[in-house]
Amino acid sequence: MLKGIIIAADGAEDTELVAMRDIFLRTKEIEIDLVTLGDKKEFVTSRGLRIGSDKTIDEVKEEDYDFICLPGGKVGVDNMKASNKLKDLVMEFANNDKYVGAICAAPSFLGELGLLKGKRYICFPGFETEGGIRMEAGVVDDGKIVTGRSMYYTIPFAEMMVKCMLGEKAVAAVFPGTRGV
Repeated sequence: MLKGIIIAADGAEDTELVAMRDIFLRTKEIEIDLVTLGDKKEFVTSRGLRIGSDKTIDEVKEEDYDFICLPGGKVGVDNMKASNKLKDLVMEFANNDKYVGAICAAPSFLGELGLLKGKRYICFPGFETEGGIRMEAGVVDDGKIVTGRSMYYTIPFAEMMVKCMLGEKAVAAVFPGTRGV
């Protein structure tokens, strides 16, 4: 059983956060913790939904998890960029060769950490980063970094994360009768 984190920053894009969590759980091979950046186990999405989280960032240790995902939403990503604890945590995942996923505006956060240097990636227009190789695609995987363009690509993004970590069979189990990514 894999275990992952989705960062639940105030202002995170609703669909990206909720849909990727749903897809990961549907595999029945992935456990997910929603993790807030503050000291409360509640956050407010970009569209005003109040959602409870499983843990705060202070309760998380990288060694307990296999991957981390960062949803977009400009305000959510700005909140992520303001968190030194999150910067350290994401770097621990990357340095330990674990999967790091980011969608929409969130790849810009990875870019600021230097994780996209020389890597192929995609992001929401206007959130490009120097050093990376921006592709024209909905979803891009380059090694242990998976990026998605926008909310519209949330399902293919989560599908790609599942495919990278668990293989085609797991994708087929979640999306029976579809072509997959």
